[in-house]
Amino acid sequence: MSAITRYLILALVSILGAQFYGWYQYRQGYADRETFAKLQTAIQNEVARTKEQALEEKNKELDTKHYEELRDAQKTIERLRADLAAGRRRLSVRVKRPVCPAQDTKTAGLDHGTARAELDGQAAQDLIGIVAEGDQAIRQLNALQDYVRLIHQEGKK
Repeated sequence: MSAITRYLILALVSILGAQFYGWYQYRQGYADRETFAKLQTAIQNEVARTKEQALEEKNKELDTKHYEELRDAQKTIERLRADLAAGRRRLSVRVKRPVCPAQDTKTAGLDHGTARAELDGQAAQDLIGIVAEGDQAIRQLNALQDYVRLIHQEGKK
């Protein structure tokens, strides 16, 4: 074999070796990028899970708070209804002109002589029912607003 042929074969083997080495490094780099991408995805998933768990905890705290408020309000309304039914409380309204003027012109109390008319039992119970429904709606609105604030705050993080 001539020297030129040897140099050509050596050059060809060198080129093939370099191409093989380049291909091997490319494949290795691709595998490394793929592994890195999987690792990044796993980290992002873990961060998202942690945030979701924190949000769930805060939501549970809000639910507990609002449930206690609802329960306390229901107890107050039940107590008020029971007091009205038993006669321990009375509901009255101010009137401009009393139907029956008071015989005793000397009145004592906080109204300083303002004429008042007492509501009958059913009207008082109905009025308490209306107030209870309004309070319930306000509590539901407050709970919804708290939940929206919580979600909005978590979205900013």
